[in-house]
Amino acid sequence: MAFRFKPSARDLGAELRRVAADQVRRARRAASDDASDPHEAVHDLRKRCKKLRGLIRLVRPGFVDYGQENAAIRDFARSLSGLRDLEALVETHDALMRDVGDEKHRFAPVRAQLTRARSAVDVRIGDTQRAGLEALATRIAGWRVEGDPAKVLEKGLALTWKRAARAHEKARAAPTVAMMHEWRKRTKYHWHHCCLLERGWPAQMAPRAAEAKRLSDLLGDHHDLALYMEYLGSGNAPRLDPEASRALSAHVDRRIGMLEREAFSLGARFFAEKPAAAAKRIVAWWEIARREG
Repeated sequence: MAFRFKPSARDLGAELRRVAADQVRRARRAASDDASDPHEAVHDLRKRCKKLRGLIRLVRPGFVDYGQENAAIRDFARSLSGLRDLEALVETHDALMRDVGDEKHRFAPVRAQLTRARSAVDVRIGDTQRAGLEALATRIAGWRVEGDPAKVLEKGLALTWKRAARAHEKARAAPTVAMMHEWRKRTKYHWHHCCLLERGWPAQMAPRAAEAKRLSDLLGDHHDLALYMEYLGSGNAPRLDPEASRALSAHVDRRIGMLEREAFSLGARFFAEKPAAAAKRIVAWWEIARREG
């Protein structure tokens, strides 16, 4: 329940600091744990960064330091992106192989090459990242939210919801890798906002948060497959015999098509409601919960 605002809290700024500090505390623990899998540590740090960026987006209308902090957290996450990409390619390959049965031995050279490339990368959380987390923790203590809390939340929720809905429309019209990835990012932020406001009315918000996560996961798998296909066409991938290469590409294409159909079906339902009206309703639930303590 850590990534949730408490309706009983009187100060939205205090809730912002509490939730942000908890995410940084978890990130620092991952960064300092020498016994953990370094790939998992990097994955955890990137997840914390995404949650932090989603968090500050929700209070953006009243958070005067938004631009500075969003850029700082974004740049921190980018310093880790290369360490995570190869791990994601290996995971994507393994997921694909679960559907090909006894044929997976034909594609073993791909995994072997990816594994070698992953092993060659120095996956360590360095002093630069640790110093960045310490600096962020210090800045969080001074974060403030100005304005009426309900209006801040309503505007922040509506803005992100509107951008996610717009990204859905653009992706449906032109499902390019870039458009689908943009839709995924906006959907993930909306998922974070559903989680943060879930305790306003859990019976209504928890299912929406779960569906938002499912949509985000579908789009995440789509993006990983697109990167995997890009890898197969690069000079870094091993040469397969022509028949095996065509079979693997066809398998990826089928999987991408399935993900797109499921994501667009869910997205049509998810973004059917007007963002402004939906945000007003959800924040009204939040205000009722706040008044009830």
